Amino acid sequence: MITALIKRRLWLWKNRLIPSMTFFLLLPILVFSMIGVPLKNIIQYSLSGIPFSIWVLPGLIFIISSICLYAPLYREFFDFRIHRKVLVNIVLTPHSKSKVIFSNLVTASLESMMIGILSLFFYILIISVSFSLIHFIFLLVCLMIYLMLLGNLLISLSLLIDNLTIMTLAMFMVFVVVLFGNGFLIEFEFFPLVVESILEYQPLSLPFQSYQMFIATGALNWLTLGSLILVIYFWVILNGYILKQKLKQ
Repeated sequence: MITALIKRRLWLWKNRLIPSMTFFLLLPILVFSMIGVPLKNIIQYSLSGIPFSIWVLPGLIFIISSICLYAPLYREFFDFRIHRKVLVNIVLTPHSKSKVIFSNLVTASLESMMIGILSLFFYILIISVSFSLIHFIFLLVCLMIYLMLLGNLLISLSLLIDNLTIMTLAMFMVFVVVLFGNGFLIEFEFFPLVVESILEYQPLSLPFQSYQMFIATGALNWLTLGSLILVIYFWVILNGYILKQKLKQ
C-alpha cells in the first residue's frame, strides 16, 4: 500500500509540477529570511557558543518538514473524510485501518523529509557549513522519528475534530509548539524552569534533543529513540481504532 501511495504522490507532483516546484523554492527562502536571518541578528551565538546561523540550521529543516507534512495528512484524514471522498474508498479495501494510517503516515513523512533534505543542501550553499556523513544519517533518523510523531498527532486531530474552525485553531496551536516549543529556534534554557521541564519531556522535542546530544557528545540516546518508536507504533494502532469508529458513524 505504501508503494501505491508513493506512486500517487509522484503522479500528483508530476501533474502540478510548476506550482509544487514554486512552493518548494519559496518555502526554504521564506523560512530562512523571515526566521533565520532576524533571529541571527538577535541571538548571535547559542548557549554552547556555536554561531546561531549554524546552530539553527537543523531546526529550520525540522520546521520546513513539519510544514510540508501538514497538507497531505490534513487532506487525507480531515478534508476527504468530512466530504466523503477518497479516504472512504481506500478504507473499504481489505487493508486494516492501522495499515491505512501507517501507509499514509510513512508516505507523507518521506515526502516531507525529502523536501527537508533538499532545503538542507540549499542552506549549506548559503551558510557554507559542512555535515559529516554520520551526522547527516543521524539527522535523517531523528527527523523521520519526529515526523512520524507529529504526523500521528495531526492524524489524531484530523480524525477527532469535525469542525473546520476548531480544526484550524488546533493546527495553529500545534504549529506554535512546533516553532517555539521543540528547541528548533529557541533553546529551552530561555524559558522559565517549569516551562522548560515540560517542553524538554514532551515527545515532539525528544528526537531533536537526541540529535543535538549526538552532535555535542557523540552519544546515541538509544533508550529515548527506542521508546519513541514504541510510542509511534501504539499511536498508529490507536489512530486506526479512531478511524474505524469514525467510519462506523
